[in-house]
Amino acid sequence: MPTLIDLSHDVHDGMLTYPGLPAPRLGTVLSRDDSRGRYAAGTEFHIGSIEMCTNTGTYLDTPFHRYPDGHDLTGLTLQQCADLPAVIVAVNGRISAGDLAAVLDDLTGAALLLHTGWARHWGTPEYFGAAHPYLAADAVCAVIAAGVALVGIDSLNIDGTSDGERPAHTMLLAAGIPIVEHLTNLWSLPARGARFTAAPVKVAGLGTFPVRAFAAVPDRPAVCEIVIDCADVALLAAFWSEVLGATAPLVRSDDWATVCDPRHGGLTIAFQRVPEAMSAAKAVKNRVHLDIWSDDLVNDTARLVAVGASAQNGIVADDQGEFQIMCDPEGNEFCLVR
Repeated sequence: MPTLIDLSHDVHDGMLTYPGLPAPRLGTVLSRDDSRGRYAAGTEFHIGSIEMCTNTGTYLDTPFHRYPDGHDLTGLTLQQCADLPAVIVAVNGRISAGDLAAVLDDLTGAALLLHTGWARHWGTPEYFGAAHPYLAADAVCAVIAAGVALVGIDSLNIDGTSDGERPAHTMLLAAGIPIVEHLTNLWSLPARGARFTAAPVKVAGLGTFPVRAFAAVPDRPAVCEIVIDCADVALLAAFWSEVLGATAPLVRSDDWATVCDPRHGGLTIAFQRVPEAMSAAKAVKNRVHLDIWSDDLVNDTARLVAVGASAQNGIVADDQGEFQIMCDPEGNEFCLVR
């Protein structure tokens, strides 16, 4: 079973979400004392009421929030806000397209959640300051082009608030992409693999409403990494980082380094220096090898040869597809598969 992680702020009487907007007021329609005269002995109920601005706590914006002809909360489909693959990016300050370059290829149909750390200021005057992190216009254009389904942030506003311009709201909502603001607890999520939900009440004529935002994080698989024995851990970690399109490898020492496959559900590949790899060149075929997806065997082969790989013979084709046998800089076989 997945672990469910709450990403919403509590709503309570008198709290302030945004400067200038009214705080919620909680009341009682039917108290427990008053209810006792209506029901059988020992049976009582409480019915409460709340008067609040729709921009309270953690909330979702639909196009009607920005545009009079945009759809309201009743026009928001569950496919737009529930069970979306989540991509979490740690960023800060003015978030540019360059800050998101590493994830743009992974955003089609996904919820991009911007983890700025600003939620740590929730409930303090600093939370409302103009220095809060926000999404710059060039980043908005980039994520729309990447096919993002929803964008969320754990900051005061997805736009900068030092002036009246609101490019993120303007462009995202024009594209029909919901926005979730005032998230929290994003530090508890993995960069990939979680599923995000933020569903508001269906109220006609409203463009914004609070949500119970949460993420479902699946249980970890039994296999967490593959370990490759080698002579030079830094050399192989750098090479395999290039193969996988990963971020910089983690080199802990001369004896151990790791590279994480950045794609959803990807494994970690670890490199361990061992004496037998130091003393002699590799002479036999691997007992285990990796198959790596490729959309272009010719160009991917040339790219990897340029960074230290070698190609074994040519591309092999059969009824199941095509593959190219390769060797990394220490002679470990792997295949590019199409």
